[in-house]
Amino acid sequence: MRYATTALRCWLTAAALLLALCCPLPVFAARAGAVLPVTVYTEGTVTDAAGAGGVVSITPLDAAPAPAQASLTIQGSGTAYFTGFAFDTPGDYRYTVTQAGSTAAHTVYDTHSYTVTIRVTGRPDGGLNTELWAVRSGETAKADSVKFTNRYDPPAEEAKTTVARPAKNTAALATRTAKGSAAPALPQTGDAFPVEALAAALCAGLVGFATAWSKHR
Repeated sequence: MRYATTALRCWLTAAALLLALCCPLPVFAARAGAVLPVTVYTEGTVTDAAGAGGVVSITPLDAAPAPAQASLTIQGSGTAYFTGFAFDTPGDYRYTVTQAGSTAAHTVYDTHSYTVTIRVTGRPDGGLNTELWAVRSGETAKADSVKFTNRYDPPAEEAKTTVARPAKNTAALATRTAKGSAAPALPQTGDAFPVEALAAALCAGLVGFATAWSKHR
């Protein structure tokens, strides 16, 4: 009985080895991934610059593998990530990253672009390593990061100063005129002439007439 059990185990082991030789298990190729962070920073008084964000797009060059996202929307200031890169062959893979901006008012958008290179290299154990860098347009040195700087600059509110003019007080003006504080009023038609002035004028006229009459004689 013991002999039969041992023989059965031997036969099962041999069958398993034969099956493994006839049907080899699939070998998966090494694959490497990468993550690309992108930052948008909005300068200025960003009290309500939630709509002052930008749309950052990535374009593969030379048939490089595309990431999971073709574009990222970042409102105001913040950082988002392009993910889903998959590389299975060593080499340099290049991408262009640009910002399209949006229709937010009073916002000046950064129009620079970046050329991003993802270098894939092999490891001694058969795996893959990735190295990433970016160069800003108009420059030759490697950039510290992929960053777009926008400017939110709303116009300053003009101060509206209203000077209140005091209303004319007709009653007070009339009182001042009556007291003589205002300019004297011109004589009006129908004013009464003083009696004393009329008597003096009559006497002077009589004296002058008498004098002239005596000289004439």
